[in-house]
Amino acid sequence: MSFISNDEINAIRAASNIVNIVGSYIPLTQRGKNYVCVCPFHDDHSPSMSVSEEKQIYKCFSCGATGNVFTFVSEFENVPFIEAVSIVADKCGMELSKSAYTSNLPQAFCEEHEIMELSQKYFANNLKTSAGETAMSYLKDRGIDDDIIKEFGIGLSLDSNDSLFNLLTKKNYDSKTLIEIGLINNVSGKNYDMFSRRITFPLWDKDGNIVGFSARVYRNEKDISKYMNSRESKIFKKGETLYNYHNARNAAKREKEIIVVEGFMDAIRISSIGLKNVVALQGTAMTNDQIMLLKKLRVKVILCLDNDKAGLLATVNNGEELVKNDIETYVIRLSGKKDPDEYILANGKDSFIDNVKNPLTFFEFKMNYLKQNKDLNNVEDLSSYINDVLKNLADNTDAILRELTLNKLSSDYDISLEVLKNKLEQMVPVVVKKKEEIIKNNNTKKDAYIIGSEKILYFMMNGEEYIKNYQKKLGFFSDSLYREIANEIVYFCEKNREITVADFITYVTDNVTIKDKVMEIVNDSLNDEISMDAMDEYISAVLKIITKNEIKRLKIMMKNELDVDKKMKIALQIAELKKEDV
Repeated sequence: MSFISNDEINAIRAASNIVNIVGSYIPLTQRGKNYVCVCPFHDDHSPSMSVSEEKQIYKCFSCGATGNVFTFVSEFENVPFIEAVSIVADKCGMELSKSAYTSNLPQAFCEEHEIMELSQKYFANNLKTSAGETAMSYLKDRGIDDDIIKEFGIGLSLDSNDSLFNLLTKKNYDSKTLIEIGLINNVSGKNYDMFSRRITFPLWDKDGNIVGFSARVYRNEKDISKYMNSRESKIFKKGETLYNYHNARNAAKREKEIIVVEGFMDAIRISSIGLKNVVALQGTAMTNDQIMLLKKLRVKVILCLDNDKAGLLATVNNGEELVKNDIETYVIRLSGKKDPDEYILANGKDSFIDNVKNPLTFFEFKMNYLKQNKDLNNVEDLSSYINDVLKNLADNTDAILRELTLNKLSSDYDISLEVLKNKLEQMVPVVVKKKEEIIKNNNTKKDAYIIGSEKILYFMMNGEEYIKNYQKKLGFFSDSLYREIANEIVYFCEKNREITVADFITYVTDNVTIKDKVMEIVNDSLNDEISMDAMDEYISAVLKIITKNEIKRLKIMMKNELDVDKKMKIALQIAELKKEDV
């Protein structure tokens, strides 16, 4: 199995013009030698992004988004890097080589994903055989037709306890791997198919690779649990995925909203009525990884969790986390039925769509929630409620929402507007202070060594002559991360016989260890003038810091050393270093 070679990727990057590619998505305005536009990666209202035709790099001066043509397309389209390469090639009129492998499969786990793909095809085929007639009837009775079965890869694990195991081992897949990824269970030395006698639903990662299965009984079997899910493995981390995300993301961008439900059957049911912009948590608690997946879409989120106490509490908690992450959040609370699946079956498509069209803002929902278990005719309960509302307002920066809410509270409960404003002002400074502290902590200035080292690395990304200058005059970073980046820059240039910042960004895309730091360095240095004199100044500054640090270290050694001769040797070393530092 082959992949798009680095040479081919570099050729596509060289043939593309970042100004043309970015301009195909958003309007660009020339300003000097660069182009500017409204940044698509945050809520931008004035041009914050600069696109350099000379360096083939973009940078947002507000949110810090930085990269080359491939990272822009990948982030804008919300597709894997390799798919972004294909999109850029198509826009440039280039054809990928026939040997290019453009699947989303991560190279590190190719075998595991191949096994999952083969298993899904096997399950899907089982459903079409005579052995799948009962399961197929069960699905049809629940309103799941052939199109939905195909769209969501629904299948069947047979009654036999080892049919899948036998199939996979005949393909020379190791039983240990099959057990590790949760397809096979080993009991007392015997291997069993994990999902026997169940309808199977594949689970995908964010890029659409199958990473596990959820399986449901479809006959009256009292001795086994209703659902069985894949255990976590090296390819499946439940908290890092959202069910149906890979299918929903493009629909969400079109609709400018995404519906979030609890269970995968809810997502399937909603999709079956034509709303394709839906994902499932597969639980109630939303993780930070899931929030980041939603944030990347840059659309509003509609929470539609189960109509029970757990779903209500999850709506509150998840909504608060989404709002903290500056995600526009809305809420639907369905009445009469436990979840969206049951609601749609009972009330029909139009009723559910009407709910989607008329959601509550999260703030409105929260205000209603705060009234629960309170008698607002009781002075103490009313006071508690109003204080809770004001606490929530203190966290909200929307001046219009604050004004409207205060006026409504004043009108509804006959409370002086001035009193409410004064009370709110007492609460706001605490919140503002906390936010200022966070901003301050996030903007801690870098020390001279870090600045110098990162500038040197940036110079090295700009040409072989700067790499040779580094090797001749410095040659080593004491920091392991900087050392690794420098080594990768040297390796890249030796292999390709040249280097540009845009091409090096492509090279490090899959290197999780250094990618973020490389992007940070490029972001901080993109507009710097590149010259050998400037690089020499940074090298000189770094060498002085290294020398001073070494002198400090030796002085501590000399202070703690009891042997007179050794003290003298250390003193001589210090003297030599001081000469170099002059």
